[in-house]
Amino acid sequence: MPVDRSETVPLISQSSSALLLPFLGVEEFSCLGSSSKISWWLGESNSFLTIETSEDSPLPTSLLLPATPRRISRTSPHGWRVDDSLTSVSRLLRTPHVPRRALVASAPESLEQSLRARVGLGSGLTPEGDDEIAGFLLAARALGISHALNASVWSNGQTTALSAALMSAAFHGFALSAVADATHEIALGSIKPQTRDAVLAVGHSSGAALLQGMEIAAHCVRRAA
Repeated sequence: MPVDRSETVPLISQSSSALLLPFLGVEEFSCLGSSSKISWWLGESNSFLTIETSEDSPLPTSLLLPATPRRISRTSPHGWRVDDSLTSVSRLLRTPHVPRRALVASAPESLEQSLRARVGLGSGLTPEGDDEIAGFLLAARALGISHALNASVWSNGQTTALSAALMSAAFHGFALSAVADATHEIALGSIKPQTRDAVLAVGHSSGAALLQGMEIAAHCVRRAA
């Protein structure tokens, strides 16, 4: 079934001439029997745009284009100049951003080794182990936890390209709105029940795994207190 892309989520806090730069490059993956590509772009004020090249997409908030652009800039609220050709689109995205807090704790080496071993464990486009790592990475930013996990951990072919890209996005502080809300709340002490329910609704098991990763990070801070 084609993804519903009727809703518009505008990028905000960006000047009309802002240039979006390639952020995480291009990832290729298969979904529902079709091959697709996703590219990631970073703009001003933590605006984050994803572009895909297939209707059969697991990311309904991304912008659909016939091909992956090499360069894109914003010309109006709904106008973009893609590879020097002006195009008008109706699907824009600003993914919420989790800022990095001053360091207050360090992740134990044993925990880092445990998380490294979780890469790619589970089924689906985003395995459970990867979602746990993404939750940890987001909460580590919000809680001020230092760690040695980076893209080299998940970019070695052990997991899907899509899942690796989403972990890289989490490493840089980007997540779905409900997940970002939960990250902000856990940094303040606890996740509100309604926010937890919203995260649990993400994917088949992704939400629960993301929350588990956040709790692992929170435990690091409690141990250091």
